[in-house]
Amino acid sequence: MCPDLASLNRRILQYKTLAMAFVYPDAKFVAFFPDLVGEQESLAREYDRLFRAKEIWLYSSEYVGQDGAQRSQCLADITGFYQAFGLETTHDRPDSLPNELEFAYYLLFKGKYALDKQLPEAQEKYAICTAAYRKFFDEHLYPAATKIANAILAQTSHDFYKKA
Repeated sequence: MCPDLASLNRRILQYKTLAMAFVYPDAKFVAFFPDLVGEQESLAREYDRLFRAKEIWLYSSEYVGQDGAQRSQCLADITGFYQAFGLETTHDRPDSLPNELEFAYYLLFKGKYALDKQLPEAQEKYAICTAAYRKFFDEHLYPAATKIANAILAQTSHDFYKKA
């Protein structure tokens, strides 16, 4: 199966952009979004208000787990996905929205890379990455991201976070 590469490239870029949109607006953030340099202070205030003061959690297990055991299982499942692809998180919880978006980006990019470089068994590697992406998206990313997005939309009028 040969994917529509233009569509795949757009999705890859969208995931990277979304992953960066939900990190604290520091120097790395404005390096990725150079057009927002003048808004960095405003974005930082809104980030603090939404994700610290209003306590909109950017952690998927907070939305899908009913108790500590379910949240722990969710974290273990997400960590298992990362480990299956040789990854681990070091700067935040595995279930943080930026980490999960970055992982979706990584899976799609890794599959496309195999196709681009015409690696041996490229179709198989692409299929493995695509299947992992779909399972991760369905089980973890989509359910939590939908709830997080709804909470953000209900509590902000800031254009950047509304669009993200």
